Amino acid sequence: MKRLLIAVTGLSLTVGLTFAQMRDVPPGHWAYQSIEQLVQLGIIEGYPDGTFRPNRTMTRAEFAQAIARAYRNIDERLRALDRRLQSVEGQRPQQGGQTDTTGLQQQIDQLKRDIEELKRLNEAMQTLQRLAQTFQQELAGLGVDVDALKRDMASLRARVEALEGKEEKFKMSGDLTFGVYGAHSIDGKDVYTFNRNRLGAGKLLQEIDVVHELGLTFSGQINEEVSGSATFILGNFLPYAGGAGKNPLTTFSGSPAVGNTDIVIWEAYVKAPIDVFGAKVDVTVGRYPAKLTPFTLQRIKPNYYLNFPRYDDGAFRVDGGALAFNFDTFRLNLWAAQVNQQSNNGVFNVVNFANHNSTTSGAMDQMAGARLEFDAIRGEDTNLTIGATYFASGIGTARVFNFRTTTVAGNIDRVDVFGADVKAKFAGFNIGVEYAQSDFLRDTNRVLSKDNWALNASLGYNFGPNIGVTAGYLEVRPYFAAPGAWGRVGYLYNPSDLRGFYAGVNYNASQDLKVNLQGAFLEGTGRVAGGYTKNDELIQLLAGVDYRLSDRWNVSLNYEGIYWKLGAGAKPVWNYFTLGVGYNLGENAALNVLYQILDTDGKGVAQFSGGPNARKNSGAVAATTLSVKF
Repeated sequence: MKRLLIAVTGLSLTVGLTFAQMRDVPPGHWAYQSIEQLVQLGIIEGYPDGTFRPNRTMTRAEFAQAIARAYRNIDERLRALDRRLQSVEGQRPQQGGQTDTTGLQQQIDQLKRDIEELKRLNEAMQTLQRLAQTFQQELAGLGVDVDALKRDMASLRARVEALEGKEEKFKMSGDLTFGVYGAHSIDGKDVYTFNRNRLGAGKLLQEIDVVHELGLTFSGQINEEVSGSATFILGNFLPYAGGAGKNPLTTFSGSPAVGNTDIVIWEAYVKAPIDVFGAKVDVTVGRYPAKLTPFTLQRIKPNYYLNFPRYDDGAFRVDGGALAFNFDTFRLNLWAAQVNQQSNNGVFNVVNFANHNSTTSGAMDQMAGARLEFDAIRGEDTNLTIGATYFASGIGTARVFNFRTTTVAGNIDRVDVFGADVKAKFAGFNIGVEYAQSDFLRDTNRVLSKDNWALNASLGYNFGPNIGVTAGYLEVRPYFAAPGAWGRVGYLYNPSDLRGFYAGVNYNASQDLKVNLQGAFLEGTGRVAGGYTKNDELIQLLAGVDYRLSDRWNVSLNYEGIYWKLGAGAKPVWNYFTLGVGYNLGENAALNVLYQILDTDGKGVAQFSGGPNARKNSGAVAATTLSVKF
């Protein structure tokens, strides 16, 4: 009887494993997408029989055969690259010798083309490694040694980069951008734009501004260990925009004036590895980009309408030094820096402690801090990263922190920012949580340490490759003020004294058509006198459609509606309609055109008017940006 049970059990396992072998890679499995990537990279052409059938269930054996074909293809290409590389190395001039420089240059030009090929192969190898972890038993049966291929590629890549670095030690690149901004009233009315300016009650031709900017970047290897980069800006966009970042509580004024051309050292830094007690540490010294999390340190884009691409990265530029420790699962960054950099037209990089209700009378002048990240779980489908941030910053002496028109903290000279964040992916869900607080101090004594925190928690899920949903909770207390960029409601940047839920859905109807819908349902915290009460409510609706008409033309239509419900009974409404058109002028050039209609009604409440009039405010903005990279 015992032997019969063993036999039956063994037969059941055999049948079960055989059945699973035939059905455990159904359509929709991530491996299908990986095979698609290899097809797009030209590594393989379909499945083992040369066809591509994403809607048919494939066996593990068939996938293994496709992976093996990809392995052989990459191996052949690597061998061809290696032969060409040896040819170039063999013709390099020796000390005191001569060679045919024309032929050598041709070989070098071919090598540069091969570098692009190597980049594609490297991307393919990363995809291949992910597949190999899942199908390793089947690959072993086919005699595929992915680890050996990885070692060969790393060796070849190092040789190519070394040769390329010797032939072209320094590189120069640049960009040139022109922007045209125009505004006009509707029915002779005025309104506040997203740039926090008064639009003006004039006609279109009375409000035309033209700005420009030229950027030049020099980068390269100073020696085998040290690299450097420097970017210089020549133009009048930064003076026009009022600096590289936006103060969330900028006073409303008329259209900014187009000033004189300015010269700015945007970046200039060197990087080098050093040995600290046996650990390798990357050191950065100079004027370098600094960016942390939305609640702690992140720059708001200086201009909503003109698309100058240099300012999309959300990083401040600071002068100082940074140390980056990498202990595999742990990463630690330490830094000390000074800000408020000057140009010919004054300070171009201001770091403010503010939200849309509050600000300090002094901006950051220096800071020092640390950022720690820990990968608690690593994996493609399941991962968990925990982060912690702390920095202290000086803001000058005898400064004050105001909530609207009321001074909440006086005679302060320092702000400490604390933050903690979690990012996770589990069972198809994307989880994100961030908490931060800002303490205002006089020397080492805390002057303000209540109602000064912010929290954002979100949960997202993708129902396949074409549709995804996100939901979350946001609460920003009235006295939280940090140099971050955590959102916008109309022309109100970094909203505070609000809390509530939000949700959104993204839908890719096709490769050419994308639709997104978002909604936030917020109320006042009711925490402080003069702030929003729990009876003050806000609904923000966002709807957008992006459509690619052709390889060159694309168009977008976006709507933002903001509906206030105040405890006093008034219900102000802000409406914004934005049409965008983009034209691709080639690999390194783009043309963007924008037209926005702004229509608000404060219903008699000046504070929620959306413009200078307590009731109706309306107008329109047109903007064009042409950007070229070289």
